[in-house]
Amino acid sequence: MPLQISARDSREVQAALLAIAGAGREIQAQLRRHTKRVAEPEWTRGLEKRASSKLDRKVLVKTARVQVRDTNVVLRSGAVGKLKDLTRPVEFGGDRNQTKTYRGRRGSARFPVTRHTARQLGWRRKGGRVVWPTAEDLIPRMVALWVQTTIRTFHEALERR
Repeated sequence: MPLQISARDSREVQAALLAIAGAGREIQAQLRRHTKRVAEPEWTRGLEKRASSKLDRKVLVKTARVQVRDTNVVLRSGAVGKLKDLTRPVEFGGDRNQTKTYRGRRGSARFPVTRHTARQLGWRRKGGRVVWPTAEDLIPRMVALWVQTTIRTFHEALERR
């Protein structure tokens, strides 16, 4: 379930969306560019602050992306790269007692080998460890930033005319 807020709860956000919809393409592009330039470092910095292991940094922080559209800002992490299959277990943990048994061999002797295959993961945590807490903290700030950037962009566009 993605974390999100509704524009129905805030008149300021509704006003920003209406202003963006009525703006010209140049202003919309400028708004997207400004928002991304400010939002991406904040998102990465927030993830880096909560990351506690090398695996967290490699899977969640290095893959952090921000996508800005005319109607919303999307914060992503772990959706790109070779390790994207590890995103969910790294963020939410796993069953650390999970084992896998296979047949080993030493010389001609065969014997069963049991290994713990998820010990490197944290314990299961419903609310996440890195991405979700960071998103919960950052989403209200991003909404405020987006509304402020919209107002500033329109103000600058009006000053140029």
